Amino acid sequence: MGRPEQGARLFFSHHIHLPQSGSRQAFAGGRRAERLMRFPQRRAVCAALATVLLSGVLAAHAKANGIAEARNAVVALLPAWPKGQANQEEPEGSAVVVKDGTWLVTADHVLGPAKSARIRLADGSVFPVEIIARDRASDLAVLRSSEALPALEFAKEDPEVAEEVCAIGNAFGLGMTVSCGVVSAVARGGVGFNAVEDFIQTDASVNPGASGGALVDGKGRLVGVLSAIFTKSSDGDLGVNFAASAPLVQAVLASVTNYGRMEHISLGVALEPTEPGPQPAGLTVRRLDEEGLAARAGFLPGDVILAVDGVAAMSVPALRGRLARAGSQPEISIRRNGKTETLTIKTK
Repeated sequence: MGRPEQGARLFFSHHIHLPQSGSRQAFAGGRRAERLMRFPQRRAVCAALATVLLSGVLAAHAKANGIAEARNAVVALLPAWPKGQANQEEPEGSAVVVKDGTWLVTADHVLGPAKSARIRLADGSVFPVEIIARDRASDLAVLRSSEALPALEFAKEDPEVAEEVCAIGNAFGLGMTVSCGVVSAVARGGVGFNAVEDFIQTDASVNPGASGGALVDGKGRLVGVLSAIFTKSSDGDLGVNFAASAPLVQAVLASVTNYGRMEHISLGVALEPTEPGPQPAGLTVRRLDEEGLAARAGFLPGDVILAVDGVAAMSVPALRGRLARAGSQPEISIRRNGKTETLTIKTK
């Protein structure tokens, strides 16, 4: 091969100051310089990837810690059954410790005919608890312990559909069991379990014994109290499970604390579901108590109740559930003469 042209020698020697020993050596030097120039960019990319991976690891660790702490605030509930009335299919249940650590909530059906109950902690110790109040309409019961225990914090709002949640309960009496899934639906009502329903639906596994346990979000905050398993032929889990929403649980707790019982809102109306058709479904007002809350708010016969505080209420249990968790002045959307209006119920 002949010597490289003078222009080529001048180009490489000017940029990397190599001796004029041939184009191959000069070209290799240029490639090394190009790689050196890219090192800062590569380091930046690697640093960004490392940050993302570390963030994911820390988030997963924080979630695991939150669930582990939440597990300590769920206990086994041991109802004292009257002789001959024991529930053989679900002899034990669960309860969730809340507030200052001396208050507990559970599903009312766990207690059944029991007049007293005890709780069992993770270390096997057993303590008596007092049954403060029972609300069969919402299937919730409030208990009190003389011992302060680790308590769960309530979530500040309902979880989002598809958000990850975990169910914690005393499945089959084996002790605290954690199973995770997602939120399948919120504001479920009219399912057919209770007279008052405001359910979080989840596919997280829930089995007999877990009733009264906790449904928690990724931070270990309480979003619901496990209440029911939807099944046709057995008590096995089919992935359609329900928890009473945290706001409903808080409403029951507040009412019990203030009045010693749960006081549900009565509108003073007779309602009937609307017939299927092109308009949004709701509940038609057939009769009104002239002294009732609805009449005082301006309801008229023929009005169709559509929603409470913006959430659809297409069944009486759903309506009662949304009213139970609402504040002292819930806003009810109605349809009157083809137009939508909003009326405010003043409960106090």
